[in-house]
Amino acid sequence: MNETSTPKCESPTRVTRRGLLAVGGAGILGVASGLALGRASTTDMPETPAASSAAPGVAAKYEFHGAHQAGIGTPPQLRSAFLGINLKQRSRDSAEAVLRLVSDDAARMMSGAPALADPEGILATPAAGLTITIGMGHSFFTLPGLDAGKPAQFRDIPSFSNDAIEPGWEDTDFVVQIGSDDPLHLAHTTRVITNDLSTLVDVVWIQQGFRQVTPVDGSTGRNLMGQVDGTINPQAGSSAFNETVWTKDLSPLVNGGTIMVMRRIRMLLATWDRLDPDAKDFVIGRQISNGAPLGASKETDPLPLNAVNSLGLPVIPQDAHARLAHAASAKEAILRRPYSYDHGMRDGTNDLGLIFVAFMHDPAQTFIPMQRRLAEGDALNQWTRTIGSASYFIPPGAKQGEFIGQGWFS
Repeated sequence: MNETSTPKCESPTRVTRRGLLAVGGAGILGVASGLALGRASTTDMPETPAASSAAPGVAAKYEFHGAHQAGIGTPPQLRSAFLGINLKQRSRDSAEAVLRLVSDDAARMMSGAPALADPEGILATPAAGLTITIGMGHSFFTLPGLDAGKPAQFRDIPSFSNDAIEPGWEDTDFVVQIGSDDPLHLAHTTRVITNDLSTLVDVVWIQQGFRQVTPVDGSTGRNLMGQVDGTINPQAGSSAFNETVWTKDLSPLVNGGTIMVMRRIRMLLATWDRLDPDAKDFVIGRQISNGAPLGASKETDPLPLNAVNSLGLPVIPQDAHARLAHAASAKEAILRRPYSYDHGMRDGTNDLGLIFVAFMHDPAQTFIPMQRRLAEGDALNQWTRTIGSASYFIPPGAKQGEFIGQGWFS
C-alpha cells in the first residue's frame, strides 16, 4: 500500500554508494568513516538547529548537526514525505550502515549540496528548507546488542476502540521524515535516500503530505476539513516546548531525543460536507470561520471549558473534539506537526485525510490518555477513520563528525 513507488536509477558509468553497498551492510562502514562523517568531533552543539539568514522558503537552510535533530523544532515545511523502512538483513551492521548513510545524506543535502554520487546533483540546490529526520522503531531495539538501549518511555501504542487499521501502514524498523518547501526538491531527496538504502532496506510505505501556505494574517493553517490544526502548540525554544518534547533524565543516548507518534486518519468528507457550519462548529468545539473556541472570539483564546449557555448547557459540548483533545495538564501536552494527504481515488471516492504526527517525551503520559478520551467519546469519530498507526524513537542530534544514533554502536 505504498503511496508512491520509488524508481531505482543508477548510472552504469559511475561508482555509487549503492554499488559499494552491494558487498553487504558491513562493507560500507569502513567507507563511510572516510566521508564527511569522519571529521573530528566537537562539543559545540546548538540547542536548536539554526536556520540560515535567508528568507523562509526555497532559500532557507537548516543545520544538520546540533543537540536535537532538525524537523521537530524547526518550522514545518509545505511538503513532507515519511518513509517506513525495514532492514533486509536484521543485523547490527546493517542498522549502523543505514544510520551512517542517512546522516551523511542529510548533512550534505540540508546544506544545499548534493549527496555523494547524486545522479542529479543540480536538484539539491537551493536547500529549499530541507530537513531530514531519522527514527528507530520498536523492532530496531530487538536487534542483537541493541535491546538494552531502548528508552523506558518508548512504549508500544495500543489499539484504540475506534481504530480501523489497514495492512501496510504499520510500525517499521526505521522512519525517515523529509520536509521541504519545494515539491521537486522533496521528490529528489526521497529518490536519493531510497536509492542509497536500496541494498539495505525494503521500503514498506511512503506517506506524502502537504500543509496550507501560512495565511497572511499569521493564523494557523487548516486541514482538509476546514478546521485550524495545531493551535495549541508550544513555541520552539521555550521551556514549555523543552518539557513537552525532549526526553531527559535518562542515558546520554536518549537525552535530547523525542518520541514520534504517527496516525494516518482518513477523513469521510463526503458526509462531513453535508453538515452546515454551525453543526461543524459543535463537532469541533471551535468556530470553523476563524478557529476561535466556541464562546470566545480569537483563535488563541483559552477554551472556556466551564462556560454554560442560558440553558445551562456547556458552550463547548462534552463530546467536542477540542474539549477531549485538550491537554488535561501541562504533562499531557504534545507537539503537533500534522500534514494533509491526498491519495487519489479509492472505492469510487476521494481518499483524503491527515497524517497526524506528534512529538512528545512520553506517550504514556501524553498521547495515550488523550487518544483514549477521543476514541471513547469524540463526536468527530463519525467522520474519520484511523487506518494507520506507528511510533518511533527519534534520537538526539549528532555532533560534527558523528552520525545519528552513533552511541548505540560505540
